[in-house]
Amino acid sequence: MRFESPLLLLLLIPAIAAIVFGLRRLHAAPAFLKFPSLDAVRRAHPSRLGRLVDLPRWLQALALLLAVVALARPQIEDPDELTGEGADFVIALDMSGSMNAVDLPPEKIVAMQQAGREPPNRFEAAKEILQRFIRSRDQDRIGLVIFAGKAYVKFPLTMDQEAMLSILDGLVLDDRSRTADGACGNACTITGESTAIGDALARAFKRVEASESRSRSIILITDGDNNAGTAAPEEVARFIGQQSPERPVRVYPFLVGGGEHTYMPAFHQFTGRLLRTPDGLRVYEKPEQPFPVNPALLRQIAQHTGGEFFEAPTEDAFRQAFSDLEKTRFASPVVRRYREVFLWPLGAAFALFLLGEALAMTVWRRWP
Repeated sequence: MRFESPLLLLLLIPAIAAIVFGLRRLHAAPAFLKFPSLDAVRRAHPSRLGRLVDLPRWLQALALLLAVVALARPQIEDPDELTGEGADFVIALDMSGSMNAVDLPPEKIVAMQQAGREPPNRFEAAKEILQRFIRSRDQDRIGLVIFAGKAYVKFPLTMDQEAMLSILDGLVLDDRSRTADGACGNACTITGESTAIGDALARAFKRVEASESRSRSIILITDGDNNAGTAAPEEVARFIGQQSPERPVRVYPFLVGGGEHTYMPAFHQFTGRLLRTPDGLRVYEKPEQPFPVNPALLRQIAQHTGGEFFEAPTEDAFRQAFSDLEKTRFASPVVRRYREVFLWPLGAAFALFLLGEALAMTVWRRWP
């Protein structure tokens, strides 16, 4: 609740002073009757109604205070009228094979497996973060582009959170296992042999290009370098930065992984199947060589478009960087609407005043 004119509440001070003065004056010169003997007075006791003889004036005093509150115009927030300027986001999510990597020290991996669960890989961590992000953007439209060697639009800009979450949850990362005919062994959404950052950036921009929103952003999540596709990421970013300077499309690249502790699921040397423990848990091993990354490229993409580059070598760093981005650059102002409720205290003031006057003229009528 808030008051449109809170300074008028200062009138409560003279109102309370007037109430105190009036009640004191009421008892200052009490009426009296002559009795021939004090015996009758000694035997007399006030009745229950007599003890409440001042109730009518207390009701009217409360009416005065409520009238002052009504004058200050109390208002309450109307949750049905809570609005804000919606923003448009397109998420470009890397689904190349290197997103299977786990960026945790070996002791944490072992501890999680001893607890009966697999450590989250880069892709799973990104999905969880994006699911929370989608649930928090009630006023915004969000689109999704996935990419590996090619880029695909999974859903255009939409406010249908349930559909977005369902599609995101249904994405299956290529675990690099293959069937006899060379197909993806785990029914993956797309095969992840390489990374086409430029194509993903171009498709993401196409999704947001026609948007009328004043806030338009692309969130690029990848763990590698551009090594596939037909579009050069620098040229795409430079083109994006030159479009609509009054309503820029900013790109926020995240380079995930690449820290000190990086482990990949191990494969059988001859069958090519994932190695698992007798309990069915995956076996992890250190990659023979680091994955190729290009932080300078992602930093240039951010600079060309007025965005910001984030380097997150661990899962915790990724979560923290994304949270910081939400709080600083994606915090949209909310227009709060309030509903007038001054009629409630005003109506109560009139009712209490009339009730007090009626009681003073009937039940608690003073005589003489």
